[in-house]
Amino acid sequence: MTRHSLAASTALVASLIFTSAAFAQDAAPVAAPAPAADSGQVQDIVVTATKRETSLQRTPIAISAFSQASLDKQQVKDVTGLADFVPSLHFAQQGDQGGILLTMRGIGNDSAYTEVADPEVAIYIDGLYSARAQGASVLLYDMERVEVLRGPQGTLFGRNATVGAINMVTAKPTFDGFHANVEAVGGSYNRFGVKGMINIPVTDNFALRAAFITDRHDGYIDYQPAPNVTGVNASAFVTGGKKYYAGDQKSFRVSGRWDLGRFKWNLNGEYYKDTGSPILSLMQTPRAGQKFWSASVDTAPETDRYSWSVRSNMTYDVSDHIEAAYIAGFSRVGGTADSDADAGAHLPFIDDTGALQLPNGAFGENRTSYSRYDFWSHELQLKSTGHNTIDWILGGYYSHEVNKIRFDIDQRNGYRDGTFNWAGTFIQADREIDSRAAFGQAIWHVNNWINLTGGIRYTSDKKKDIGGRNITYCGAPNDGNPNCYNTPNIPGIFNIDLNGAGNAQDVVNALNAQSTALGYGNLWGISPNDTHGKWNKVTWLARADAQVTPGTLVYGSVSTGFKSGNIEDGGLLAGPETLTNYEVGSKSKLFGGHATLNLAAYYEDFKGYQVNQAVTTVDTSGNITGSQIVTTNAKGAKAYGFEAELTANLTRLDRVTFAGTYQHTKFDSLITQDGRLYLGPDVKDGLPLRGLENLKGNELPHAPHFSMTTTYEHDFELANGARITPRGTVHYETRSWLSYFNGDDASRYGGPGTDPNHVDLNFGTAFDKQKAYAKIDLGLTYASPDDRYEIEAFSLNVTDKRIRTGASVSGPTASPPQPTVFLSNYEPPRTWGVRVRAKF
Repeated sequence: MTRHSLAASTALVASLIFTSAAFAQDAAPVAAPAPAADSGQVQDIVVTATKRETSLQRTPIAISAFSQASLDKQQVKDVTGLADFVPSLHFAQQGDQGGILLTMRGIGNDSAYTEVADPEVAIYIDGLYSARAQGASVLLYDMERVEVLRGPQGTLFGRNATVGAINMVTAKPTFDGFHANVEAVGGSYNRFGVKGMINIPVTDNFALRAAFITDRHDGYIDYQPAPNVTGVNASAFVTGGKKYYAGDQKSFRVSGRWDLGRFKWNLNGEYYKDTGSPILSLMQTPRAGQKFWSASVDTAPETDRYSWSVRSNMTYDVSDHIEAAYIAGFSRVGGTADSDADAGAHLPFIDDTGALQLPNGAFGENRTSYSRYDFWSHELQLKSTGHNTIDWILGGYYSHEVNKIRFDIDQRNGYRDGTFNWAGTFIQADREIDSRAAFGQAIWHVNNWINLTGGIRYTSDKKKDIGGRNITYCGAPNDGNPNCYNTPNIPGIFNIDLNGAGNAQDVVNALNAQSTALGYGNLWGISPNDTHGKWNKVTWLARADAQVTPGTLVYGSVSTGFKSGNIEDGGLLAGPETLTNYEVGSKSKLFGGHATLNLAAYYEDFKGYQVNQAVTTVDTSGNITGSQIVTTNAKGAKAYGFEAELTANLTRLDRVTFAGTYQHTKFDSLITQDGRLYLGPDVKDGLPLRGLENLKGNELPHAPHFSMTTTYEHDFELANGARITPRGTVHYETRSWLSYFNGDDASRYGGPGTDPNHVDLNFGTAFDKQKAYAKIDLGLTYASPDDRYEIEAFSLNVTDKRIRTGASVSGPTASPPQPTVFLSNYEPPRTWGVRVRAKF
């Protein structure tokens, strides 16, 4: 790696030395103009993946690009919808924090939604990094284009673009006159939404644009009746009101554009609000007599999340061949939420003796009492413009993030009114992240058809927790209290008025006063999270590309990515991640420009993969003395694959697109533990753990061996010039795993009953396996002769496939004995709708 880094940096320095004499090269290749819309050729797309405008087919990067029109055709309204149409991109969802979790080329992190965990797939909006996973849920509306860059973008993008980046470019005001559009949609689950845009050229060099969207629908999950069990308070169960998986999102954006010749300024402000509801895990095998899309719920869903941001991009032409840019912005993401954490997996029941049984810990409620994530960033760029022998860019970057959250957990036995089990509150008053970077990249146009690129970036990230505190039941130093494990019937955190508590110590004092008054003494303890960490890394890129024919570009590259370490609860630190990516690819125009075919093959070597897992300790009597979600580093992982994208205009009226991936992934080594699967005798700090296992060779989550999406549409032209266009999309995936356990295949351990360190009930269950499936979407559009009006009918997931995005295990419980229940999060069921669009 050192040799590669030295070579890349030497090439960059050499390029910059000679750039002063390299202006105005007449022989430099120029991107071909876009074909006329009615020529039958595939329309070219301009992208900014290299921080300058280039043709998609002349950009030597594995990249997928979508206009707002193509997003609308495929019913893509947020980032999750891109997963079906981008090779190697998959998503998962998280409930109580409302996070969207992205995986690319097999690499991702299902916990990158917290106040310190960062994603491997970075999201940028108008050149500004979107720091929190919740921000990724902002609706995709009034976009100029969305670019999905695959492979490390560790030179020009940098910030956590370890395996790729999603670059969203919002539509800018134009000076070509007043124009507007509006759209309304309605459909199943009482869906209704409206979106629109208005463009106003105020003067010859100043224009405004305003856009908005609202979209809501009822939840997909019905409430099951309360259990009819003697001694159980039926009113403690939720049987009406807002349902889980409901959507209620709205956003608006105001943009301004000034063009004063050499100086240009694009500025926009955006607000987003989500008052829908969290997602909820469902039982993979429904309880007898109950519908699949239903659950027994004893916590009503609540979501009140928001984000707002200001984004600024100023450019100044220093000379005819040099441009300076200053890109800056601020964003705030925050809100509250309340969700059912147990999913009704274990209900109260009457046993054979007639006694009421309340399964241990069967009630769980997660509550985000408040959260606020503030993010600032500044970036300076100096780059060449025009046609030069050497194109170059230099830049500096700084961002600062301050995160605050209070997250409460309450657990009871059986259901909400059951006896107390455990509770905790996690108060992070000030978690900060500082990131600094300097970068440069140069492209040497050796001749008319060969280009060499070298890039380098130095990143320094610093994270710290100031005053973070965890308050837990029987937390240190109270473990010696004999009442800790007698499950006393005391109120939990949610049942005490903490409004007057000014800090964590006030909270724990109030809780201990309560438990002491009940005769149990001090049962609550407080532990600090104060810590800090700093990580530095040089990432680099070396690439060569050649325009071997007027219509075919080939390229090869070696690039690296980096994500800094994590600070964690309890003052712990996790190490950083690094990735080296080897890639070759081609981009071709075929059949006179009527088709494009883009191919890429890659090999990734991933080091220090950050994995979240539960570390649970028990005392010598088997009582749980602590359980903590921690981030650990796997030794590494390998991934390789092949990607293909095809767009073809078969005739003037027939169009087809295809995106497909073959990939293979595996862990080099992953030491993990989980009390649901492993019991083992391993010891930590003098106490036994719930067992350790090495999952070496397991596949990475969300990485099917093969996946593909193909769309076909045909225009029927009517005598009056109108069009009717049917469209069909098929998405297919082979089997994939939803966690790194890979089903805990029994054959690895000799089978049930042969290994005392494993839970027999869970051997070989494949609880985390998503079977191969094909999903079908259909649409039918009528467009008026002048294209000013459209009416569209559509249905998504026509065959109502149950497509899982995550998997978990509840149980087994020992007292009373209850079997394991397997749970999953799911993509939406079959939906349909009608959409009307108008342009003015």
